[in-house]
Amino acid sequence: MEFSDTSKQKNKTNWKSQAGQLIIGGLFGFLLVSYYFRHDIMFSASGALLISVIAIISFIIGVIIHELGHAIAGKLSGMKIMNLSFGPFIYAKTHNQSRFFFKLPAMGYVGRAMLRFEQPIPEGQMRKGMIRLFYGGPLSNLIIGVPLLIASFYYGWSGWFVFALINIFFGLTNLANIEGAGVQSDGRVIAMLKGKLPGDDLILISYQILQEDPQGEGNWSKETAEKAKTVIERYPGWALAATLLSTVGPYYYHSNPQAYLELAEGRAFLPRNKQAGILQDITDISVATGYYYADRLMTEPTMKEKLHQIGTQETVTRHMRDMYVAIIEGNRNQALTSNYAAEAALGDWHPLYLEGTSLKRVLHEIRQDVKSS
Repeated sequence: MEFSDTSKQKNKTNWKSQAGQLIIGGLFGFLLVSYYFRHDIMFSASGALLISVIAIISFIIGVIIHELGHAIAGKLSGMKIMNLSFGPFIYAKTHNQSRFFFKLPAMGYVGRAMLRFEQPIPEGQMRKGMIRLFYGGPLSNLIIGVPLLIASFYYGWSGWFVFALINIFFGLTNLANIEGAGVQSDGRVIAMLKGKLPGDDLILISYQILQEDPQGEGNWSKETAEKAKTVIERYPGWALAATLLSTVGPYYYHSNPQAYLELAEGRAFLPRNKQAGILQDITDISVATGYYYADRLMTEPTMKEKLHQIGTQETVTRHMRDMYVAIIEGNRNQALTSNYAAEAALGDWHPLYLEGTSLKRVLHEIRQDVKSS
């Protein structure tokens, strides 16, 4: 019954998402046609080129406005900025230092604002703060876009009209309840925080973990670890819940890898789908690490075939996949080469693994094992 309800909820969400996208598309089509007839626009090659340039610049500025809107809303809610991404340009606070990186965006994000609460707060207060955080981005676009749209529509400012449309597009699409390729729209997260499946507990535990352990070392309270375990078990079939396995891995790898594998049962090495490919890869490589620490990597049936399901989109998981395959095959040199390559891909900061502290420790321990074997 639980799987049936989950499937119905997903279908209902997908239907609403498609309907919302059609409505937004129809609205923009209506605005464009209305603007064209109101101002009797004459098309030309030079005019089209100018509008294209304005559209690109507007897109970039729209992303900046959106992410700064999140950052301001989060700061007003008592949160601390961890990183801000504008395309490949990233500002990050690592080890209490401000640093700038140039990295390709992860999972299709053109921008991202990642914040956390510094001190433990009641869940109700955390939920309210996070709702404000996720509303901050799209509302910033709309606050700027709507007045500009009205003014430019009335006065015929074509450049400002394009800028306004793009900001309104950012605002409306991010407020829509959309999930795709592992990316959650702001509206999707807000809906979950307000009770839509898979529920606010999945979002709250993620931020609770960030608050307790911003470096991702697995240093949490027992209560938080148990809560994360409960959330994972509560939502079978939800890729977003399964990705918590990669977060909780460092807590279990040394203390109880067998319990971790039991928790991962039925949630890893699943058939791939377009909506969550990279998320599944990250989950699977984390579970493969659990098999390694449980000393079952070499003996688990079809493990090599399971590892080959992991894709090549994300560099770190690809190199770790190759490392585990090489270990199974007894290819010591290839295992070391892939190990070093995974660590190099992590670098000082990574869009998905952040500082990668726990993963670097894992890679170092495996490297020492391979060298001594």
